[in-house]
Amino acid sequence: MIKVLHINNDRGHHELTKAQLSQFSDDIVLELVDSSQAALVALKDEIYDCLLTDDQLPGNEGLELIKSLRKDGNYIPFVVLSELEDEKKQNFIEKAYSNDEFNVAVDFFHFEILDYWIHRLVDKYRQFLKADKLEIDLFHSSPEKIEELQKAMQTLTKRETEILNLIGLGRSNLEIADELCISYKTVKNHIYNLFAKLGIHTRAEAIHFAIRMKIS
Repeated sequence: MIKVLHINNDRGHHELTKAQLSQFSDDIVLELVDSSQAALVALKDEIYDCLLTDDQLPGNEGLELIKSLRKDGNYIPFVVLSELEDEKKQNFIEKAYSNDEFNVAVDFFHFEILDYWIHRLVDKYRQFLKADKLEIDLFHSSPEKIEELQKAMQTLTKRETEILNLIGLGRSNLEIADELCISYKTVKNHIYNLFAKLGIHTRAEAIHFAIRMKIS
């Protein structure tokens, strides 16, 4: 199963993309958010295998989100739908992400090609993770980095530590709320706070953190 977060403010195009992709494979689950801010929230709540966006969102919002994630060391695969015959747009994409091996630009409405690239990038990224390269980058760096992470752990409250532990065990926000007898909204607030304290940005990073720091 490949879980794709689609950043698009046009629900009609989202439904068309979902329907067309289903003709080529049955393992892609496409979920919609309408802004980069909503995408950041979703990345904290769930684990996604790929981001899909386009260059027609206001202010290049989708592209700027991906640029921000890359700056923070998040290498989740992404596909940008673009008018590739538009030289200005293509130059923008190449300039912003020329050193990134987990992205590609695909022409609008070329759904078979889109299906191919989603599978190819996700498979490549999963192999990358299996090789422990992400864990090496995040947790096997300098002794100073390890000390910094340990100090950050000490700033967590008891409840935040409990929630991080449950994230490391693969629990969803709803499952955490049920287990701790607190509201879903309270769980999300705790997650945002502990992410800020630890300097992490996605649920996948939180799981890696919990495992490597031997919390779970």
